[in-house]
Amino acid sequence: MRMIQLSDLHFGTERPEVMDALVTVMHQLSPDLLLLSGDITQRARRAQFRACERLLARLPPAAIMAVPGNHDIPLFNLWQRLVAPYAHFTRTFGDDLLPCHDSGQVLVVGVNTTCPRRHIDGTFTEKQIETVAHRLKASHARVKIVMGHHPVDAVLESDERNIARGAERAVRTWTQAGMQLYLAGHIHYPFCARLERRYPGLSPECWTFQAGTAISFRVRDHKANSFNLIEWLPAQQALQLERWDYTPAIEGFLCAEQIQLPLRGGAGSSGSG
Repeated sequence: MRMIQLSDLHFGTERPEVMDALVTVMHQLSPDLLLLSGDITQRARRAQFRACERLLARLPPAAIMAVPGNHDIPLFNLWQRLVAPYAHFTRTFGDDLLPCHDSGQVLVVGVNTTCPRRHIDGTFTEKQIETVAHRLKASHARVKIVMGHHPVDAVLESDERNIARGAERAVRTWTQAGMQLYLAGHIHYPFCARLERRYPGLSPECWTFQAGTAISFRVRDHKANSFNLIEWLPAQQALQLERWDYTPAIEGFLCAEQIQLPLRGGAGSSGSG
């Protein structure tokens, strides 16, 4: 099963040439599941969500699962922010802010890490932690992934403040319930890391995979526009993670990093290239 994670599209700040290249590579890769990990828009305006809908209509047919980011909550429309903060998001993606996709072999559980009253900062509530844990435990899928917008780990010291509140409680609860991979965005800084680095005592086979910004000019630290590809390889009992970067020289996306993660009880081996 092939999944592609697009994050921090920030419609309203999109680069048309990068968006066209994304459409091309998506048709080449033909994912089974498209994962949108928040900040789909820049200012949560209806026109920006419509722009996203037009992009999705250009992509090959695939199941779509999305969670909101803090930019998908109105900033200047205070009435809507407090009374109906997710109105435009749910009009496009449905009412479930904790969506779930279970193919039998692969389970992906979404979690809404945003908080309208705090706007930027993310949080995992106790109710969310327990709900996600229940879904992880109830599934017989071989691969169990959780996706939110806010990160549970950081590489740069300046990103420590962006780690969602309750992250340690969430990570430890969910890994005990079977989570092998946590996907997020928000910081526009792609990386892949073992969760035990920050949370000692966890299995070394539990990871986080951060996505960069896919099409926005709001890149960071000279990082390229990028997206993540996650593929379940049943023969190897492994997840293959790839980061694809936009490369101006070819006006297209190329695979820039590849890591193969053996799953608990699996027979694969880890490496990068």
